[in-house]
Amino acid sequence: MRTLFVITAIMIITACYAVTIIFHILLFRDNSVFFFYTKSWGRILLRLSGIRLQVEGVHNIVPGKRYVYVANHSSLFDIPIVFAGIPDNVRIMYKRELERIPVFGWCLNLSPLISVNRSRHRDAADVLANIIASMSAGASVLLFPEGTRSLDGTVGTFRRGAVTIASDSQTPLIPVSIIGAWRVLPARSKRIRGGIVKVIIDAPIQIDTEISRTEEREVSNKLRDIIAANVNSQHDQ
Repeated sequence: MRTLFVITAIMIITACYAVTIIFHILLFRDNSVFFFYTKSWGRILLRLSGIRLQVEGVHNIVPGKRYVYVANHSSLFDIPIVFAGIPDNVRIMYKRELERIPVFGWCLNLSPLISVNRSRHRDAADVLANIIASMSAGASVLLFPEGTRSLDGTVGTFRRGAVTIASDSQTPLIPVSIIGAWRVLPARSKRIRGGIVKVIIDAPIQIDTEISRTEEREVSNKLRDIIAANVNSQHDQ
């Protein structure tokens, strides 16, 4: 019963925020306001769901500097957690099909987030170009390199796309560990449980522009090891 109430409230709140964002962007012709609203939206959703957010390592983020954030993915709540927990205007990717949803999809279409057409494999080069263009304009991006949500909170294999983006844009990588979100709403569960979710923001990792695929894989594995160590240390407690 509680989960049904929370889900209904989340849908209503999300719709209200989407309408507000649409009107604000159309009125002021400035889609940067999207981040102001999504941070507020994220905090409200977490509070409503009984999630207490603990963030460590904020000092590793220099205000005004752009980064490629890399995070593990285990819950639908990872998105509001990222918006609420990271003190930066991070752009994430979303499936272009979501733009077909009334109101919510219109909001995404107007937002500075990056759409991906997963039905077209050739679209990968266009997505990479869009990300690089966003970063050239001074934006930070966040990627979930596992490609799918973990079923039990363990950290899977990382794809090397984030490292390629960081190298091409000469932007530092920052590992972000999201710990405990999978317990709040597991990948195949329909029940929302409250609890503590910890976000650990590790120190930036700078890489060179000239980097081989083997080196990209090594950096990607390093990012995965940092995040997995954080997640495993919390599992052991």
